[in-house]
Amino acid sequence: MLGIALLVVLGWLAILAGGMFIPGAAPSALVILPRSDLLARLPDAGLVHAARFTATVSGVSAGEIYGSGAGLLVLPAGLPLCMIPDPRP
Repeated sequence: MLGIALLVVLGWLAILAGGMFIPGAAPSALVILPRSDLLARLPDAGLVHAARFTATVSGVSAGEIYGSGAGLLVLPAGLPLCMIPDPRP
């Protein structure tokens, strides 16, 4: 059972990571285990949020992030259907 759960999680991550290569699919990118010099490697990137093990950047593609060696895994972020709607009118 644990093996099936692991396969499902790995498949889900592979689909998300692959989706980052579709142009315009996501407005931002969640970089898992970013390098400390992430923004130096990506001068056109805008930092949206940073935490200890992740960084969310905008303005760059997954290819640019992987090409610069700035992070281990890149997933889509800021998708409209994944955001919690603002209850204020």
